[in-house]
Amino acid sequence: MSFAVVIEGMTLIAYVVILGGGKQKRETGWKILSGLHVLVGALECASMAIIVSVALAGAGRKDAAYLYDNDDRFFPGWKLDISWIVCTVSWSVMFLLAAGISATALLLPSEGGYELILGDDWGQEEQQSERTAS
Repeated sequence: MSFAVVIEGMTLIAYVVILGGGKQKRETGWKILSGLHVLVGALECASMAIIVSVALAGAGRKDAAYLYDNDDRFFPGWKLDISWIVCTVSWSVMFLLAAGISATALLLPSEGGYELILGDDWGQEEQQSERTAS
């Protein structure tokens, strides 16, 4: 799980770089960001799966995990609690974010170029050029 936290930190940095960067970073950065989300989700899901298999082994299942039998953290009466729910929500959100970012990047049109925003002084340059020409 510690490695997943490090990758999540990299994901936050990627968000800052992509959103703070220009158009090119936004158009190409979604691949890296989606990949980081999938990696974090997979790590969290795998970590949770290890613990769930340990909990099932403690419930009398014959496929007991080595971790459950040999680690002092798993004492008699140990059970899953709110952290299991938080972890499940976290990896589910990571996979949904990866799918959403990828779908947005692939399905929505490119943001295009920048258009000129006309200000109050627009047209004054044409009048000045006409005066100098006459």
